[in-house]
Amino acid sequence: MAAKIIAIEEQDGPFRAMLQRTLRMVPDRQRRDKNLQRLIAFRLRRDGEAETHAYLIKKIRDIIQCGYTGRWYDYLKSDAEEKALKAKGKNDSPPDVA
Repeated sequence: MAAKIIAIEEQDGPFRAMLQRTLRMVPDRQRRDKNLQRLIAFRLRRDGEAETHAYLIKKIRDIIQCGYTGRWYDYLKSDAEEKALKAKGKNDSPPDVA
């Protein structure tokens, strides 16, 4: 089973360049997180570069909007944490006036 794990450090060629371009979207303190790198690499392989960039842009906006300060990997992999933060944001905002 260990043979199926893809080590990011061992990847060469266009995939590595694509991963490096995508990781530039992530702040330096988060960029060194191997789990985050592997999650982004998985999405790149599955969805391609354009879709992964669009996904990250959407998630980065969500992270900024809700003021999340934890590990980005935890935010991206956990829908429950994201939903809790969005619900908190809705409860803290004033009601809409029609």
